[in-house]
Amino acid sequence: MVVGNAAYSGEMALTNPCNDVRAMHATLVALNFQVTKLEDATLKDMKESIDGFVDRLKTDRASVGLFYFSGHGLQIDDQNYVVPVDFDKHGGPLATHMVAVQPLIEKMSSDVTLVLLDACRNNPGAQREIGTRGLSNIDDARALLVGGRIENTEDDAHTVSGLTAMKVDPNKNIFIAFAAAPGGFAYDGSGQMSPFTQALVANIDAVDLPLFNLTLRVRQEVLAITKDKQRTWDNSSLTDPFFFNPGSLLLFFGNIMALFGLLLSFIPYSLLLATWNVTWKQLAAAIALPLISLAILLFGMQSVYSRLRGNFKYTDATQTTVRSHLLLSLQKGGIGGYLGAQLAALWISVPYFLAWSSAYSRGTTRIEPESLGVLTLEIATAAALISCLLGIACIFLTRVTWSNGRLELVQQPTSRRILLGTLCGGMLTGLVTAPVLMAYFGSMNRPEVTPEYLLPGSIIGASIIIFSIVNFDFERLNAKRMGTSALAALAALACGGLAAVVVFGPLYALGIVQYVTHRLEQQFDDPVVMISGAAAYGLPVGLILGAVIGAAITLTERWSARPVI
Repeated sequence: MVVGNAAYSGEMALTNPCNDVRAMHATLVALNFQVTKLEDATLKDMKESIDGFVDRLKTDRASVGLFYFSGHGLQIDDQNYVVPVDFDKHGGPLATHMVAVQPLIEKMSSDVTLVLLDACRNNPGAQREIGTRGLSNIDDARALLVGGRIENTEDDAHTVSGLTAMKVDPNKNIFIAFAAAPGGFAYDGSGQMSPFTQALVANIDAVDLPLFNLTLRVRQEVLAITKDKQRTWDNSSLTDPFFFNPGSLLLFFGNIMALFGLLLSFIPYSLLLATWNVTWKQLAAAIALPLISLAILLFGMQSVYSRLRGNFKYTDATQTTVRSHLLLSLQKGGIGGYLGAQLAALWISVPYFLAWSSAYSRGTTRIEPESLGVLTLEIATAAALISCLLGIACIFLTRVTWSNGRLELVQQPTSRRILLGTLCGGMLTGLVTAPVLMAYFGSMNRPEVTPEYLLPGSIIGASIIIFSIVNFDFERLNAKRMGTSALAALAALACGGLAAVVVFGPLYALGIVQYVTHRLEQQFDDPVVMISGAAAYGLPVGLILGAVIGAAITLTERWSARPVI
C-alpha cells in the first residue's frame, strides 16, 4: 500500500508526495507487487484502505507486506503518526485526526513486513499550523516547531516533533525505514521527488541487492543531495536477507558476454596452432586476445562481488564532468567494443576466407589463400582496435558539445542528440582507422576486403557493443533491461542493414565503389590516393556503424526507461 499526501490546507501544502507515490507505485508494480495507491487521502480514506490492506495480507497469506507513506508525519509522546490531507479540520485531540503507525505494523500479518516512511517534512508552514492549533485548540500538543526546534513547551505538555524510532517485535520479520533520523526532518526536495524517494526508486530494483545494502545506498544518496542535512534511519528485526529484485542468475548473465568473448577469443589461437608456419609474434598476439577477454571477465566478477559486499559510492549525475565522462567512455566503450569485435571478426574472416578459397579453386585468382588461423587473428586484432575506438568515440560524443570555445557536457541528451553523436563518432572512427588498416592490409598480396565482406560482420559487432555495455552494467541490470537490450540489438541490426542499402546502394549503382577499388589497386603507392580512398571507404562504413550504435542506445533507453550511459 502506497500513500502520497500533498494537498494539505494552507501553508501545510507540499509539492512532491503525489509524484513520490506515483513513482513508487510504478516501481513496485514492475517488481510484481500488488499495489493499492492513494493520493491526497483523507482520514476516512486512509483508515478504510488500511483496513482493506490488512485484511488482504491475512487472507492472501502474503509473503511480503509493504506500507509506504509520503507526506507529513510527526511524533507525539514517542508515538508516530502520518497526517491525512483533512488534518484537524474541526479541532479536538490532535492524535484523533491522524493515523498511528505502530498499530498498523502490529496488524500486518505478512511473513516480512516493510514500512517506508518519507514523512516528517521540514515545512515551517506546517510547523506553524500544527503549533497554532496545538496552542489554541488542543491540550495534548503545546509545541511550536520552528526550524526543528521546540519552543513554548510547558512542563505538563506533550511534545510534537519529527518521527521517532519505533518498537519492533523481535519475533517478527519487520523492517522500518525513515526518511530522517529520529526527531529529524525530511526535505520535500526541489526536484520532482523527495530526496528519500528519489534515492529509493533509483536503487530499489537493482538486481540481487540485499535490503541492508539498499538502505546504505539510499542514505549515501540522500546525504549527498541534501548536503549532509538529512540522514535516513532504519529499524530491523529481519533474520534473513531480503531482496526486492532477487536474481543471482541475472548477474551471471551480465557476465555472459564476457564469457562468450573469452570463448570466441580462443578461436584464433586454436586455428593458429593448426597452422604450420606460425611465427612467435602471431602466437603472442593470439594469446593476448583471450588474456584480454579473461581480464574483462575477472573485472566483471570482481564488480559483482564488490557490489554484493556493499561497496558503493554515490555520484551525482548532474555533477559529471567532461573528464569523468571520458573515463567512463573509455571503460564502457572499450569493454563493449572489444566484446563486439570478437563476434564481428568471425563474421568477416570466415566469409572472406571462403570466398578467397573459392576464387582460387576456380582459377579466378592466382593468390594462394592465407590460412584461416592467420586471417582470423589479423581481422580479430584489427576489429578489436576499430570497435574499441568506435565504442569510445560514439559514447563520448553522445554527451558532449562545443560551446564557448570548449567542450561542455550535455546532462540529458535527447534521442536526436545521441544519434548525432554516434554518427559523428562512427565517421571519426572511419577516418582514423581506414588509412591505417588500408596501409597494413594493402601492403599484402591479398584480394580486396570489399564492403560485402566487411559490412555484415561490422554491423553485427556494432549492435553487440551496446548489448555488452548494457549487460555489463550490474547497477542497472534487470530482466527487462536485458531483454530490451537484446531486442534493441536486433532492431539495430535491421537499421544497419537499411542504412547499408541506403548508403552503399547508390555508391555501387553509380560505380563509385568499383572506381575507388580500381584506383587503389593501380595507385596504392600514392599517399594522396591511399588517404582519399581510405576516406571513401571509412566515412560511409563509419556512418553506418554509428547509426547502428545510435539506434541501439536510443531503443534500449526508450524501452527500458533507463539511460545506457
